[in-house]
Amino acid sequence: MTEQPGDKHALHHKEMEKKRRLGRSEDAHAASGAMSDINITPLIDVMLVLLIIFMVVTPLAQRGLDISLPQPPPPNQPEQKSPPNQVVLALEEGAITVNKNPVTLEDLESRLRDIFQARSDKTIFVRATGAVPYGKVVQAMDLAKGAGVERIGIISDKMIEEAGGTVGGQP
Repeated sequence: MTEQPGDKHALHHKEMEKKRRLGRSEDAHAASGAMSDINITPLIDVMLVLLIIFMVVTPLAQRGLDISLPQPPPPNQPEQKSPPNQVVLALEEGAITVNKNPVTLEDLESRLRDIFQARSDKTIFVRATGAVPYGKVVQAMDLAKGAGVERIGIISDKMIEEAGGTVGGQP
């Protein structure tokens, strides 16, 4: 029995009607290659690549300085009667001083190394006026780290005023 072209067309329509009733979606023009569903596979691939990029880049983007905040003394420890001898590095518009003794930037590291080699507390306090360039302050702190300083504290003008001191030689 040979099928005629009209029978083939009618058979196709019956198949499509049956699939519509059963709730299946299939492209009516399968022979043309057109699709009615969106292909999301490339979208998923792009999203996975972006996720991996962000997972790799995020830890590298975090930068910062390690700081340690002052902790209150334990309640059962007696108070210290005399303050420890502290080192203050002061940077002003043309001068650098260590504990009010002038020093050049070239001699700063050796001077600080001499001071800190016998000390157990390797903390220095840095005070700079607003006229000193930021790069010079960072360079001085880097030299201090190279000389063996473990912790660097920053002293501001407001802190000096609150302690009852003078800022810039003015009362």
